[in-house]
Amino acid sequence: MKIWVCLLFCCSISQIFAQKNGPANWQHSISITTDNDAYLLQDNDKYYTNGLYFQYNFSHQKQNATIVQSIEAGQALYTPRLLTFYPDSVDRPYCGYLFLTYKHLRLQQHYGLQWNVSVGTIGNNSLGQNFQNGLHHLLGLYPVTDWYKQVQVPITINAMIQYMPFIHALTQSNTAKIIPVFTANAGNVYTNAKAGAFFVLGKLNANTNSALWNVPAYNPSKSHQSLEWFVYFYPEITLQGYNATVQGSSSNTSSTVAGTPEKWMYQQNWGIVLAQGHWMGKIEIVYQTKECITQYLPQRYASIQLTYCF
Repeated sequence: MKIWVCLLFCCSISQIFAQKNGPANWQHSISITTDNDAYLLQDNDKYYTNGLYFQYNFSHQKQNATIVQSIEAGQALYTPRLLTFYPDSVDRPYCGYLFLTYKHLRLQQHYGLQWNVSVGTIGNNSLGQNFQNGLHHLLGLYPVTDWYKQVQVPITINAMIQYMPFIHALTQSNTAKIIPVFTANAGNVYTNAKAGAFFVLGKLNANTNSALWNVPAYNPSKSHQSLEWFVYFYPEITLQGYNATVQGSSSNTSSTVAGTPEKWMYQQNWGIVLAQGHWMGKIEIVYQTKECITQYLPQRYASIQLTYCF
């Protein structure tokens, strides 16, 4: 119910700003993204239990390409399945990850290419325990006392590269598209390789000017901000080499309970996006198979993103 209320809120905002006509080309945007398993009304916190991300984007045209440069600050929290009933049972390690990322995205007629560099910290300095227990106290929920078992990586550095081929036969339509996505991560947080594809249906802008990539929905051939909306399905497989949110590092303490990552993972995302004028909104439901070999259950959570363009 919370998810659909947020969607209606985004739609209402979008309609208000849609009434303001006149050409404009938004180059800047700020967004907030919140991920939580509680949005799906699950009975307890578990696994990827909370994520909070703030991002600033600057987009511009360069040599027939759209360039989007971004700075993102975020925190991700991971906990085991049972927090209070069986405190000695840690099927997925405690982990707090606090980071800052620079992103560079290039969108051209035939492909999209993105690379990221992140620095941060995993463990006590991530303030994961402080955030979760502060939130639980505010909501009148139980305290989580086992954060002393969390994995530790005092300084993290990670890099990502992602390639999206815009195959003409699959992406020429403005109502339906299929876009393959290939990703590689390397560093002391994640080392992995991923392959997936977007299956998109709706009222779509060009590949270089789409809210799918968090680019403002502006159509220069029209005198007003164009409405873009779509639903999508994104399946993805991951080959994991290293996952510090599960394994930690040599800085793990004697009380740390670390784990072993699954070699293969499958994830699927179902989402809806609405963009018009200054505003973009996205709601996504995510299913992910076990990330850690001792994990009892797969992961489910929802993500809500709101972006303001100016």
